[in-house]
Amino acid sequence: MSHKYLQKSIGNILISVVILVFLFHLNQLSGKDLLIFGLFFETQNQPMLTHTDNKFHFAIDYPNNWEKSVKLNNEIILIAPKDKDSVSSPAGIVVKVVPTPGKNISADSASKGIISQIQKEHKDFKLETSDTFTVDGKKAAKVVFTATDSKLQNRKAMQIVVSNYENIYIITYKASLDKYNTFENTANDMIKSFKFLPG
Repeated sequence: MSHKYLQKSIGNILISVVILVFLFHLNQLSGKDLLIFGLFFETQNQPMLTHTDNKFHFAIDYPNNWEKSVKLNNEIILIAPKDKDSVSSPAGIVVKVVPTPGKNISADSASKGIISQIQKEHKDFKLETSDTFTVDGKKAAKVVFTATDSKLQNRKAMQIVVSNYENIYIITYKASLDKYNTFENTANDMIKSFKFLPG
């Protein structure tokens, strides 16, 4: 075996070992570490569950590791898992239904009324964007804003308001400022899954 061939073989083995070691360490890294490396890997999609509301005739999907609670004031709360050593959830979605019997209230006017109320209650309210949206084929109003919540935490929220028959549906995605982008794709998938059911 020639000296050059031996050097080349050893070189190839060393390169293979370096690649294997790098891949092993890469597998141990968190999402934050991967961003530092300038790499992006699509995380495996979490299996989804479906919440069906027979009273207000809608369904929405949510990740199976999110916590669901149903409140008496016509609210469904879906909460992302807490970070280790964290006292509050990093993100969540609330679906609130406001019955409007005998009234024909548009999504746009309802959204403006809600925003006006939030502005009164939260002096640091800041509107980022406001535009139209579609929920299950129905025209909706969409706003993105920041404000300090009831727990004195600065949060960013995306709120979508849609009207269906005699109900106003308010879908709000809220997250801490540093986690908003992390859960945004999941929140969008959940909102896209929202369906009105036959009454």
